[in-house]
Order: sequence, then C-alpha cells, then structure tokens
Amino acid sequence: MSTATTIIEGMVMEGKLDAGEAPVLIAGHFTGELNAIEVILDTTGVFNGQINANRVEISGNFNGKLLTEELQIGPTAIIDGDLKSNSLVIELGAEVSGTIGRKSG
Repeated sequence: MSTATTIIEGMVMEGKLDAGEAPVLIAGHFTGELNAIEVILDTTGVFNGQINANRVEISGNFNGKLLTEELQIGPTAIIDGDLKSNSLVIELGAEVSGTIGRKSG
C-alpha cells in the first residue's frame, strides 16, 4: 500500500527525503534533496534544491535542479533552475527561467 507523503501549507522542511514508491505533495516549503516516483508542487508550494523523480508536476515556486522523465508545468508556476526531462509540457502563464534540456539515459 502506497500513500502520499504530504508537506502541508505552512510546514517547513529541510534535508533529504527518499520517498520510495510513495508520491510526494508539497504545499508548504521544502529545501534540500527529494527522491520520489512522483512529485506534485502545489500552487502554495515552494521548493529549493534538487528533485529526482519519474514524474513531476509544478504549479508553485521552484528553484534548483530537476531530473525527471515527465515534467508538467502549470500556469501558476514560477521556475528558476536547471530542468532535464524527456517529456515537457508548459502551460500558458508559467514563468520559466534557467536551462531546459533532455534527460540522458
């Protein structure tokens, strides 16, 4: 049984999180390294650091490095970082700066 790891709005976390098979929902603040199958950065979420995941959905504020197979960037996202993905969707309204490249391997 796999339940989501949730960082609720108002919560502040710092460090390294290895979520295993559980998806991770970030509505609060996370600083550090995150390894998971799926990561969802909610509109209220703020992430600073590095994400390694199979699938990432960003609607909040992201600053750092991202390595994923599939990336979806929502219209409320604000991103500054180094993004590497094999599949990318950027919705109208998103603010993206930094570098975007293809994930190798």
